[in-house]
Amino acid sequence: VIAVLLVVVGGVAALGFARHEERVREQDQLAAIASDLAGRTVAVRCPNLLASLVDVRGEAGRVQFDESGRPANHTELSPQTCKALRHLDGVDFTCIDRGDCGFKEFAAGWAAHTLAHEAFHLRGFQDEGVTECYALQNTAFVAERLGVPTHAAQNLQAWLYTTRQFGEFDLHLEYFIPKGMNSGVS
Repeated sequence: VIAVLLVVVGGVAALGFARHEERVREQDQLAAIASDLAGRTVAVRCPNLLASLVDVRGEAGRVQFDESGRPANHTELSPQTCKALRHLDGVDFTCIDRGDCGFKEFAAGWAAHTLAHEAFHLRGFQDEGVTECYALQNTAFVAERLGVPTHAAQNLQAWLYTTRQFGEFDLHLEYFIPKGMNSGVS
């Protein structure tokens, strides 16, 4: 009985360690992309299994700013955002050309957009409209870096900006693009 218990405990520990190592590699890959957009070295944090189970924030990602308006050196992404980014290269975005994409494709693309958005907060932009403007212009960059072919990534960027079928993700007033900025789609 003790031997079986030790084998089970050892197996669980090994699985936990392997998953931790995989999460660290994923975070490093996302941090390299975010750092390129932020213009400085930054970190990306994805929650571990336990934190994923108790995540109640409801935000796709976040960056804290201090009292002086300086951004933290990291962003925290939601469990859903991290999971979608992990599998982004396996999503079939040819549905954009056919006009029959569903919420699955939208959520995957929105995760790439979220990483771009948070990276521009890390660059120092607090204004949501300005941050959104730059993020909309760089969603394809994130998607390509995560393995989406160039044409599909460019289509994805344009589609996310123009689609209106997923109302819960419509841009809120503070995210509107300020006058004089370009979405990168037009």
